[in-house]
Amino acid sequence: MNARVWILLAGLMWLMLAGVAGAQQWPAKTIRFITVGAADALPRLLAQDIAGPLGQQIIIDEHAGASGTIGAEYAARQPPDGYTFMVATSTHMVVPNFYKLNYDFMRDFAPVTLLASSPFMLLAHPSLPVKNLADLVALAKRKPGALSFSATSAGSSSDLVMEMFKSTAHLNIVHVPYKSMAAALTDLLGGQVQLGSSVGATAVAQIKANKVRALAVSTPKRSLVLPDVPTFAESGYPKVIGTAWYGIVAPTGTPTPIISRMNEELVRALNKPGMTDKLLQLAVEPEVMGPDQFRAFLKEDYVRWAEAAKAANVNIKAQQ
Repeated sequence: MNARVWILLAGLMWLMLAGVAGAQQWPAKTIRFITVGAADALPRLLAQDIAGPLGQQIIIDEHAGASGTIGAEYAARQPPDGYTFMVATSTHMVVPNFYKLNYDFMRDFAPVTLLASSPFMLLAHPSLPVKNLADLVALAKRKPGALSFSATSAGSSSDLVMEMFKSTAHLNIVHVPYKSMAAALTDLLGGQVQLGSSVGATAVAQIKANKVRALAVSTPKRSLVLPDVPTFAESGYPKVIGTAWYGIVAPTGTPTPIISRMNEELVRALNKPGMTDKLLQLAVEPEVMGPDQFRAFLKEDYVRWAEAAKAANVNIKAQQ
């Protein structure tokens, strides 16, 4: 083996040892959680819990806008040194189907763990004479085009869940788009629309107050958020699955020992006694995964939303 090869091998060994040493000393300064404007309460709660064991402050750095793409583009450009993580959401799996992006989520981010999930809910105004999904299907087939549902913009997650259902059940129910989930829910409560596709604590509160009726949830199995509400799947529509989820990712290249340590601390926090009750107050339930499991989950979820977007036949790429 000549001297040049020895020098090359020595250099590679030095880089490997330097990387391991850096990971062992981590964290040596403040860590950032980049948020994209959705569910900030969840990362704040977890950041407070894991800051002590890590021995460093964790700050929430919000970069909201453009359906989470502004925050994702910013986070993807940060150095992979273990001091920047991003709170990813299911929306990041949806937007590539509609917009040209300056990043590739699967290429530019390393999965850490899933944090929590929440169901999309199909809601009905109390005046609508339906008590379950079968009643709704029968009514919609009798009156094609007469019913309308509120959701956020065309191609949004809340819209796509309904588009999955409409396509599978062969229904003509008109989408009325809104700029925010709050506005969509307000008009449902006021009776301007008969149905709504919603997510979050505000919608759950209205269900519990009997202001709206929950007909189905979009999770693969019944959600702890609304344990008495059947899933689309158990109501006869197994392909209607679309979960609102929140997870942690890091810029690709972040050392594996750091990703593993962050995963361990977040999983520990999510498994603490009483944490599930705190999360249910936010209308989410804890979900924990190892990095490899989370990567497989992301790939499956991306395909699921791509199929939903294709079925919805919504073309909004020209808008960006």
